[in-house]
Amino acid sequence: METPGSVPLRQLPSSDNLHNQEAPEYAEHDSSSDYSPLHNEEPPSYSQAQSTGQIPRREHTTSFPRLAWVFLFSIIYVALVLYTWAMTAILSTRPLKSNSWTYSTETLHYLYFDKDETDFHREEKIYRSVRTIQTFIQVVTLPWISTVCTSAAVIFKQNRKNSMGRQATTLADREWTDFSLYRALICGKWRQYGSKLVAAAIFIWVFGLITYPIQSLFLSSRSVKVRTYPQQRADIYDFRSVGSSSASYSVGKDVLQVRDALNKANTNTYQPNLWNNNSGVQFLTLNDMSSQTFYSQLPSGFNTGLVRQFAPRVNSTATYEIIEASQFPVNCGSSSGAFYAEYSASYSWYSTFSWGVIACMPGNMTESPWRTERKRQEFSEVLYLNMTQDEYLSADYTGQAALYRITVNTTAGFFELPNYMNQGVPGPLLDKDPVDLCDQHCLKQLHTYYSGGYHRRDESTAGSALKAISLDSISGQRKGPLLSSAIATFGPGSFIDTFMAIASTLEEDKGADESLSNLRSICITNPTLANLLGNSSPECMSIDSSPNGTWYPAGSQIAGWIYGFENAADSIPRVFTAAAFLANEEFLSDQGGGWYINQDLGTDMDLPSISRVGIIVVSILMGLYLLPLLALSLYADCYSR
Repeated sequence: METPGSVPLRQLPSSDNLHNQEAPEYAEHDSSSDYSPLHNEEPPSYSQAQSTGQIPRREHTTSFPRLAWVFLFSIIYVALVLYTWAMTAILSTRPLKSNSWTYSTETLHYLYFDKDETDFHREEKIYRSVRTIQTFIQVVTLPWISTVCTSAAVIFKQNRKNSMGRQATTLADREWTDFSLYRALICGKWRQYGSKLVAAAIFIWVFGLITYPIQSLFLSSRSVKVRTYPQQRADIYDFRSVGSSSASYSVGKDVLQVRDALNKANTNTYQPNLWNNNSGVQFLTLNDMSSQTFYSQLPSGFNTGLVRQFAPRVNSTATYEIIEASQFPVNCGSSSGAFYAEYSASYSWYSTFSWGVIACMPGNMTESPWRTERKRQEFSEVLYLNMTQDEYLSADYTGQAALYRITVNTTAGFFELPNYMNQGVPGPLLDKDPVDLCDQHCLKQLHTYYSGGYHRRDESTAGSALKAISLDSISGQRKGPLLSSAIATFGPGSFIDTFMAIASTLEEDKGADESLSNLRSICITNPTLANLLGNSSPECMSIDSSPNGTWYPAGSQIAGWIYGFENAADSIPRVFTAAAFLANEEFLSDQGGGWYINQDLGTDMDLPSISRVGIIVVSILMGLYLLPLLALSLYADCYSR
């Protein structure tokens, strides 16, 4: 009896009919006479049948883990590697904001620029971060490569149903990090152990292993000088700018300055502006004068650091020769523009003696030998001396005149100041204008321009009533060093002139005035050049008295100076070379500016150092493992979705 909702029942066949009605597909399996007890059991008389709609569809699906984090961290890892390597390559050659750590074409001929261009604090912070990140990368590279390869191996194994068991073990055990696997593969067991993923893992892991040791062979750290902000240290004469106009020029002032310098000079005092061709500060004295020494307005050894700067230099070298009377210029005193001075006197000192000095520089001394250009310039000056005295006789000297021809050769121009580029060694004398030689390491030096020539010396032609003195050459400007020294030593107002005048006054008034009489024991004048001749020459002249109260005649003092000069004739080149140096110093220092001298000693900064070859090699190695690493990470991410 059926009720609503009941399941219809059907009668099952008996066991005998069941065996007789077996399905053909099982007949061959049940041909044996031995049946299990299960086969002899009689099934229940009825069963519940399911409707067709209730039977679930069978699906073959595999659930993969989501590996997006592997790809994300791989991108971060690669970004860190590329950042550190790019910053290393850039900082090894230049800063981020300009083309050079020192000075480049951006700063050529420009003195003032934004201070931000010299601020490298940002680069310092970047380099510190690069070194920290590089250390981190070297630590995590191999572990991260293994992580990526293992993640890809999971996906690879689940998508390769036909992979061999040993291949699966190789992937699961990360055997690409075991060098015994390489030996097995080399011995021909690729089919047993190898697969495409194993090959990719080996490739990435090997290049990841060797990249950073090879990088360390090329990469090092160095301390370099980087630019700060240039400082203007001096404003000096450049041979072209006009230091003083003729209207304000005081006639004879330059001679007084040279005379004062000659009177104060000695061979023991350090000359800060005396240079030679060696590096560093040179503590030179006038005794060290030679053809290799020169004067510059900057102190010796001045280093401009990271900046190339040029400065004027002057070298004057004296030579002499003893000449015959026939070689002495005739009528030198009557020549227009020549320098001529003559002194002579006689005196009694138990006998009658005489002395005489004639100084002559023939030619037109009213024309300046200095040219208005920064190129190399050379000129020569010649002084003739005729000196006699017959008091201080010796076996070799009988009172005849000593005639000398003294020549001073002057070379002037510009030289490169010591800097970091030339290892602190002053450059040679340049033949060209330094403005034409400036490169990316230079800064602007010229700030005035002058196209005219020097004023001629004969603009002021004050005459002289003195028979033995020609004043034409005294009134001119910018004299040569020998002319300045000669006028300072033998011209009007020289020690010979003043000493004889004062001595004459004292001798005429001796005993008349007690205060005037006291002057006889004090120094009246410094004999010019005496302190450069040597210890035997007097350094001070006074009207002295003998123990018995007899006054020494003034002429005897002059005769003693002449004797010292004649006795030290071999020192004449050194003496006049030193005198020319002092004259050049007074001449250049008295001129106006026009040429800046800048200095930038820089500051120390630690920077990476790597060659161009090293950059290329390491970049290739990084690309060989980073690109496959990214590809493998992408594979693991895409196939896990």
